Amino acid sequence: MRSLRFELLIVFVMLSARPFAQTPPPADSLFSASRAPSSHDAPEASKETFSARVREVNLLFSATDWRGRFVSNLTPSDIKVLDNGQQAQSLTYFLRQSDLPLKVGLLIDVSGSVGNFFKDQQQAATIFLQETLRPSDSASVITFGLQSRVAQDFTSDLQSLKSAVQGLSVGESSTAIYDAVSNSCAKLSAGSESGFARRVLILITDGEENASHSRIENAIDAALQSDVIVFALNTNRSQQLTDSMLQKLSKSTGGTVLHANGSRELKAAFRKINEQLRNQYLVGYKPPHWKADQSFHKIRVTTQRFALRIHCRKGYYAIE
Repeated sequence: MRSLRFELLIVFVMLSARPFAQTPPPADSLFSASRAPSSHDAPEASKETFSARVREVNLLFSATDWRGRFVSNLTPSDIKVLDNGQQAQSLTYFLRQSDLPLKVGLLIDVSGSVGNFFKDQQQAATIFLQETLRPSDSASVITFGLQSRVAQDFTSDLQSLKSAVQGLSVGESSTAIYDAVSNSCAKLSAGSESGFARRVLILITDGEENASHSRIENAIDAALQSDVIVFALNTNRSQQLTDSMLQKLSKSTGGTVLHANGSRELKAAFRKINEQLRNQYLVGYKPPHWKADQSFHKIRVTTQRFALRIHCRKGYYAIE
């Protein structure tokens, strides 16, 4: 009789156990907007599992104060996420990600117009790789003129990356920036990472576009669809001529344009990028309305903190 009761108890426990879905946030977490469910939450969580699936949007952003200094002490209550003008259904997590793995594409203009400063570019890029990359990060070196070419595929081997940068030369007659950005974003999104990684494209160019088959809107769409942040280093002496285009290209993705004419500006620009990458937040949220119809959803992050500026991508495409 005791054996029969024990067997019935096992059957009851097995039938009562309700599975629930959980996507764990990255390990480098300071705080979370919602507590991860435990085994005691199974009945409640199972209701969510068996209801209609809701897309969760991952959003990286950074914040600067009125002096341009990065702010690293925001909390979930400090921000509000708007998706197509409506407040997000809920924040699923809110993490500060100073050590989140990086996947960096160095996209370097090798057309003849950048020849006067190319040695400075190589030196600054080498220093950036040396000071920025950690064992969990990876990077690639891609050159472009009329066409883009991979000088070094994604690797964590710093020496291979430095050698690839130092081995570059200039002299191409045309510059297809939009095509190169689109192709590089596809390379950044290819493959799979173990866990979440920030995809970053650092475009080093004088901004003199003259050969692309695609338009700037195509390059922006490629970055948004691939979750790639684009930073543009403008090496043009007459930066006002090309800043507008590079601003449009980078700001839509949460990046920025930095002036990089000469050795000093190049090194300062790379330091600024490194600082921003190490002072980012990762937010997960459920949009108020979700339908996989490939429509574009505008994202806006606001804060009540005085004089703070939020840097994030402008939106995403609703793709399953």
